[in-house]
Amino acid sequence: MKHLWICVLAASLLTACTAKRAPVPEEDAQVATNVSIFSSKENQKQWVLQAQSVNFENMQSATLKNPRLLLKENGKDSATVSGDIGIFDYAKQLVTIDGNAIVQSLTQKVRITAPRFFYSVENDRVWSDAKTIITRGTARSVAINGVETNSKLTKIIIKKHATQLPTNIKELKGAKL
Repeated sequence: MKHLWICVLAASLLTACTAKRAPVPEEDAQVATNVSIFSSKENQKQWVLQAQSVNFENMQSATLKNPRLLLKENGKDSATVSGDIGIFDYAKQLVTIDGNAIVQSLTQKVRITAPRFFYSVENDRVWSDAKTIITRGTARSVAINGVETNSKLTKIIIKKHATQLPTNIKELKGAKL
């Protein structure tokens, strides 16, 4: 009887231990952490795409968690594009950065926010396709249909511009005319 009880207990423990072990999902086998992808031309990096993790499961594109795209001009950092999630389409050479997306110019002191930004590696241009807010110092502009710019943010094309005018004198108080 004692041996039967020990066998039942051992079988129960063995079953409990195997039940706790979950198989490793196949998609995790295609994930890398702290990844940097870059492009160089004439021994200088043109851009660097970094992400907390990258899922390479899809053969056409990579999915990026917390991506940060660093754009360079003459070997120096010129702008960053960051967001919550990203996709790098290999064939189209297109980076999409989505969710709380921000473009920050390091040379022009401009900050651009939108739901999503795109970066074309081939054309070296950044654009958005939804309401985009451009901030420089205390000035703020809204591009209702997005913006298009080169990667250096030296020339920004605003698609359907909107400006909010003051509604009363109090809003103008302190403004320089």
